Amino acid sequence: MQIMRTAALAALMLASVSSAHAEKTLKLNGVQPPSHPVSMTHEFFADRVEQLTNGSVKIDVNHARALGDAVESVESLRDGTLGFVTVSASNLSQIDRRMDMFSLPFLFKSADHYWTYLTSDRAAEFVKPLEDRGIHVLAFIDSGARNFFADKPIRTPADLAGQKIRVMASPVQIKMVEAMGGTGVPIAWGDLYNALQTGVVDGAENNHPSVFTMKFYEVSDYYTLDEHARIPDMLIMSQDVYDSLTEEEQAAVEKAADEAEAYMRGAWAASEQMSLEQLRPLFTEIIEPEKQPFIDAVTPLLKEQGEALGVADEVNYLLESGSKF
Repeated sequence: MQIMRTAALAALMLASVSSAHAEKTLKLNGVQPPSHPVSMTHEFFADRVEQLTNGSVKIDVNHARALGDAVESVESLRDGTLGFVTVSASNLSQIDRRMDMFSLPFLFKSADHYWTYLTSDRAAEFVKPLEDRGIHVLAFIDSGARNFFADKPIRTPADLAGQKIRVMASPVQIKMVEAMGGTGVPIAWGDLYNALQTGVVDGAENNHPSVFTMKFYEVSDYYTLDEHARIPDMLIMSQDVYDSLTEEEQAAVEKAADEAEAYMRGAWAASEQMSLEQLRPLFTEIIEPEKQPFIDAVTPLLKEQGEALGVADEVNYLLESGSKF
């Protein structure tokens, strides 16, 4: 009898230890510096996950590519060694080429059009196949409109002729620059400042907060507000890690991600306006071009790439729905 009691007590103690070790600490890697609104959103998300799970899930937030650049982080996430990362939808095109649809220029008519789609069931269904590739999409993260910056003024597409422009590892982005007369050169985000400084590329493109926080005004003279694309960032999670959570923990992570999406929309709007004002005195000139020549230069690309990517119906839907905005 004493032996049985001792065994039962040992089993109880083991259960307590196992329960104590049920707490999970998951790693999140961000590619932006701590001052960027995406990084602030990561901190918000981590806090909410810990609160909503009563501490059973904690997130170790890393910034500024501490655990690898975007493409490397996606691979780490797919094999389960990384819990979360926020990357541009374009960075997922190597996993699922349909994601390059978001890179198509002038696909969204406005910010309202963009968010009406991203918050729809249709968008959720569009990204769901990523789960079969080890990626669970938690939220879309605002990344505003993208613009060119370079060492020479870009006022029309003709000014891109002969220019080497850094783009993400996205076939559509490369083709977009080619359609405007330039050469798209994929370069890792963390290497871009040096590439501009040494002349490996003549220019690049991104949004106001990213241009400001990465200090690209130090290595570029002109900023062209053509707003050629609105490519969402995506807060993604390892599907294997997601499946390892309890149902309650999964629900908490999903709720925290919904709140982070809303938080970022507000933070982004403020940051975007503030960053542009901060950039105005830092560039030699901020150019506000006539957008129609840029639109005309890439219009054939929308149909061509919609068919090539197997997303012609989705592209047609977005172009038609844009007429309402």
